[in-house]
Amino acid sequence: MTNRAVIVGAGLSGLVAAQVLKDAGVDLLVVDKGRSVGGRLATRRIGSGTLDHGAQFFTVRSADFRQTVGQWEHDGLVSVWCEGFEELDGYPRYRVNGGMSQLAKYLARDLDVVTGVRAQAVLPAPEAWTVTYEGGSRHPDDGAAVLLTAPVPQSLELLASGGVRLDDQTAGLADIRYHKVIALLIRLEDGATSSLPEPGARQSPDDPTFSFIADNQRKGISDDPALTFHTAHQLSAELWDMKDNDVRERLLPEAVSAVGTDAFAEVQVKRWRYSGPVTPWPERCQQVAERPGPLVLAGDAFGGPKVEGAFLSGLAAGEHLRQALAD
Repeated sequence: MTNRAVIVGAGLSGLVAAQVLKDAGVDLLVVDKGRSVGGRLATRRIGSGTLDHGAQFFTVRSADFRQTVGQWEHDGLVSVWCEGFEELDGYPRYRVNGGMSQLAKYLARDLDVVTGVRAQAVLPAPEAWTVTYEGGSRHPDDGAAVLLTAPVPQSLELLASGGVRLDDQTAGLADIRYHKVIALLIRLEDGATSSLPEPGARQSPDDPTFSFIADNQRKGISDDPALTFHTAHQLSAELWDMKDNDVRERLLPEAVSAVGTDAFAEVQVKRWRYSGPVTPWPERCQQVAERPGPLVLAGDAFGGPKVEGAFLSGLAAGEHLRQALAD
């Protein structure tokens, strides 16, 4: 019988939970379908530019997150970018030095993580759960406990494929929906600059075209000017099924108007199908089965969205599994 925990998803929630379990001495494995860890803690190189294209920054509201961020800041991993966009509100916006993906790499540095494998199903066996993978890309893994931190619709597909049914208490998980976001990533020509106000970003949640625009050079993570545009939720949904070329044709004139230059050296389109929950689940994590061991869901759809929500969900899930495995 195995005593290992298997975590599906190497985004922030999965990595934080893994650190909690590792510190408790639990044998564990983290698997992720991506080529690298991080999920929406995503940073991309385009030529000489470095761009955050998922989460752009984070704020701190809770004591648990504040304590951890203080340590990260002491270690030089994160630093304060600003205290508001156009208007100061006293809440620091933190950037990850080198790009948001560096936070995920830091958390994964001493964990057993396998990337590039897509889970197919979570199946119950007499004494453990079995996680299988698409295309036989990896031999199935057994776990005394399993944590799923993928977006909820993807996690529920894994459960359904393994014949795991939700009960009346957890059936509402199937109703969780996510906003779609299309990111427009633009490296500027050498010497070009944007007209974005200090601190090099504009946050406009009510703007019908771009809800957020950032100059990654002025943010301090790119050697050369490189811009990230997050398209508003409604417009992203309208453009979602268009080809990338058509999306660029629709958005580029608006981008020129927004940043005061058309000196675009390279343009890429990135799509986030699950950019954030429309209405989060009330609990920080949710156990959906207890036999043959605890099977738990977590992520930024649990208890609160954004980077802090994902962190707190991972913290709660890790502690829940630590206690369950100790019993």
